[in-house]
Amino acid sequence: MLFPNSHFEQAETQIEQILTLIGVQPEMVLDLACGPGRHVLPLAKQGFSVTGVDASAYLLGLLQAELNQFSIPPRVELFQADMRDFKRNAEFDLILCLWTSFGCFEHGADDQRVLENVCASLREGGRFLLDVVGKEYIVHNFEPISARELDHSDVLIEQHELLDYMSRMNSRWTLVSGNRIHRASFSLNIYSAVELQDRLFAAGFSSVQIFGDLEGREYDLDADRLILLAGK
Repeated sequence: MLFPNSHFEQAETQIEQILTLIGVQPEMVLDLACGPGRHVLPLAKQGFSVTGVDASAYLLGLLQAELNQFSIPPRVELFQADMRDFKRNAEFDLILCLWTSFGCFEHGADDQRVLENVCASLREGGRFLLDVVGKEYIVHNFEPISARELDHSDVLIEQHELLDYMSRMNSRWTLVSGNRIHRASFSLNIYSAVELQDRLFAAGFSSVQIFGDLEGREYDLDADRLILLAGK
């Protein structure tokens, strides 16, 4: 299971951390590349108006099944869409793109298009929170192969390769679940803090703050996440 229960449990705390970090109470929230709804669900429980966008119909179906169990219908809209194409005109107060969902396209120009769409979709004064693994951490802690145990004794084996002067990483995942084996491959553009800061300013944002986690700690070599909070 690539989305263990522990990730859903952590998401409730992460939403509280995000709301504290941004320092404002949003009305309209967009979760870009929301997957099965780890963060949509706690936002919905708190009564926010949430839009979830993901390219996977399967993952959105899992999320919709969870939303259907709410005793009071949540204020949630789900859209199957490519984040390069999804854009609303100044609709959201807060846009989230979490857990290294950014950078998955072949060309850097596509990543820039995503950031421009995000900026256009924010209201004046809105915030965009981007959460990735930074290039600094990847290079400093690079392991060509690793394995970790997930829920129900499933084992995930990850193989990684750095390419193009450490600007891109190819990954192959092998999930061993009982007597079944599932394989997936993907490629990711990886960025340093300064590279992403420059891209955000180029996309039209007026301010960018950089943190090492959702509690607002400094981004340094001890940080395992790269958090950018951009304002419009």
